Amino acid sequence: DDDWDPAVGPGVVLRPHVLTWNVPAKAMDADGDEQQASKQHLDVDPLHDPAADEEDERWVAKQLLMPDSEDVRSTAAVLNCPGCFTPVCYQCQRHAEYSRQWRAVEVRNCTVDRSSALTMARGDATKYFAVRCSTCAADVGLLDDDGVYHLFHVLESLA
Repeated sequence: DDDWDPAVGPGVVLRPHVLTWNVPAKAMDADGDEQQASKQHLDVDPLHDPAADEEDERWVAKQLLMPDSEDVRSTAAVLNCPGCFTPVCYQCQRHAEYSRQWRAVEVRNCTVDRSSALTMARGDATKYFAVRCSTCAADVGLLDDDGVYHLFHVLESLA
């Protein structure tokens, strides 16, 4: 039951009811000093820990990334399941030819279906097994005979 029916035609300009906003005057305490408590209250976020990002980065590098031959822990991306966004791989390498395909030696939150082997072409001796998300059972890639995961049904997030 709204009876507002503006007639907007040529020459009619609708304006907001507040054209400018002014900062309220600063409160004075009993001694006549400006109170800084409200400003400090706005500056400090009780839920933010400035050191948490660095701590989390060190934990991920130590717990989830394996060092290479030069003891460097790095990854091209963090890969997630497209069905439920669960992380499935923290350390991977982008395929040289196929930009949407990734290779990894370890996955998380995945199951390998070894009940039926897959092949890419007739006469190909290499067997592949389906890799599925443990959370939602979405297919995310294949595991080959050498233990290398080929992930291609995944969402990439920057590492």
